[in-house]
Amino acid sequence: MFQLIRYIGLMSQKPWQKRQHPLSVSQQHFRVMPWDCDFNLHLTNGRYPVWLDLTRTRFFIEIGAAPLFIEQGWRSVLASQTVTFIREIKPFAKVQVHSNVLHWDRKYLYLEHKFLVDGQLHALALARVAVLKGGRVRDFSSMLAVIHGNTQQFDAPPIPDHVRAKIELLDAKKAAS
Repeated sequence: MFQLIRYIGLMSQKPWQKRQHPLSVSQQHFRVMPWDCDFNLHLTNGRYPVWLDLTRTRFFIEIGAAPLFIEQGWRSVLASQTVTFIREIKPFAKVQVHSNVLHWDRKYLYLEHKFLVDGQLHALALARVAVLKGGRVRDFSSMLAVIHGNTQQFDAPPIPDHVRAKIELLDAKKAAS
């Protein structure tokens, strides 16, 4: 229920009104409420993935993908996500989540999410997202081409070392199973 209220809050901010460059930082703000906390009186680890779903929704809306999702059957699917907890986040803290694209390949988009309180990093997440159209995986470049009507070319940023390590780890897990 609380997540639904936050989605309504997101839509009331009308993030589609100013289209953002796909490589710019997307920002989502939260206030940690008592129901977001566990018995240790800090943001519970289960709330991070819920908030990350909301931040990725905002990201896709800001880059202009909402019409593709609503009218053309595109969708995004979370394939993997890791969260690194650095500092606890206390009740009533104002949290900014900064999301940005680190890299993409033919199959996945890699997004980094930074949880900041008063400008200080409290948690870091790395998400691996697949973009689908018609039940088939499409690369992020093809989505951007549809959004921009093939008028702009977007190249993937160079792959950071920690993203390469994440890919190697996921490949090793897949091979071991």
